[in-house]
Amino acid sequence: MKTICEQQSCTGCGFCVFSCPKTCISMKSGKMGHLFPVIDNKKCIDCGLCKKNCPSINPIYLSAPQNAFAAWSKDESDYRSSTSGGTSSVLSQYIINLGGVVYGCSVLPRARIEHIRIERKEELYKIKGSKYVQSSIIGVLSLIKQDVKDGRKVLFLGTPCQVSAVRNLFNETPENLFLVDLVCHGTPSQKSLKDYLKRHVPLQKIDDLRFRSEEGYVIKVISGKKIIYESPELRKHRCKDDYYNSFMEGFTIRDSCHNCRYASSNRCSDITIGDFWGLGKEVSCQDIPKHKFGISLVLPITNKGQNLFNEVSNSMYVFERPLSEAINGNDQLQHPKEISKKAKIYRFFQPLLGDKRAFDVVMIFIKLNSLTRKIIKI
Repeated sequence: MKTICEQQSCTGCGFCVFSCPKTCISMKSGKMGHLFPVIDNKKCIDCGLCKKNCPSINPIYLSAPQNAFAAWSKDESDYRSSTSGGTSSVLSQYIINLGGVVYGCSVLPRARIEHIRIERKEELYKIKGSKYVQSSIIGVLSLIKQDVKDGRKVLFLGTPCQVSAVRNLFNETPENLFLVDLVCHGTPSQKSLKDYLKRHVPLQKIDDLRFRSEEGYVIKVISGKKIIYESPELRKHRCKDDYYNSFMEGFTIRDSCHNCRYASSNRCSDITIGDFWGLGKEVSCQDIPKHKFGISLVLPITNKGQNLFNEVSNSMYVFERPLSEAINGNDQLQHPKEISKKAKIYRFFQPLLGDKRAFDVVMIFIKLNSLTRKIIKI
């Protein structure tokens, strides 16, 4: 077998690597460092399991949300140390308290971003916070399958394409598996992140990363307990941090993100969570207390998801909102991010100049374009 799916459709979930009985598939770096499956045809027996299970070329499970909520954790410490209101943290604590396990994205030494298994509440800090980069789930797929088989309650937190991969572990979704997807805006590669970080600090010094803080969108690099690098805060310096801005503009996300099958109001999980953008734009939110550190959008999709959210609602401030407000306030609940002219310029120059210089070229283009429009007006 030469290919599993077209490269522009591949989400990089790695399910094909997991499902191959001959371990003849590996993930190799392609465009802008994104990982794609490569088949060793000397070992391949053409069993077809990789194609049979690939979420990119098979029908996917999608269902409409039942309702929409604005919510955040009542625990002040948990709320302040979380992003987007702390819903994922509240759900994780609940599952752990029931003797279950949680799988979420973590930053490992040398800026490796992978999903890990958590079964102790004291370790949940490892998967807290947003990570604006694609993580690897290959290493935990067998663990998830075994935990579900053992009858433990399992909570998986990830992007929609990762949720689809986990769902494909089973013929039917087990009752003890809870799938929570994030409203995803696309995934830069780990190579892109590491190339950015290496311009500021040696990778071997990196123990942890923070992609958001109380100050806003800012990358903090941590060695031990010390912050050794901090990027300019995005809202005040829109064009000073090329990693964040290239991500926000969609320059560095996968090709599949631009035609994402999951970027719609129909979802593939039990619960969808994210930032509640557009809150109050359709219906007054005067009944909602002031909140300083972000607020979660919670979309229960299945009855199982609604029941799970009901179980944790006493630990959260919860306000039901119009479903249309949630959808209209977030582009990724309506359509994938379109590839822009600026993104095409970036992708043309990136292989030639590298991430930073390609970003600088785009900034020059933007300034020249703006100047041209001013001259035409004059």
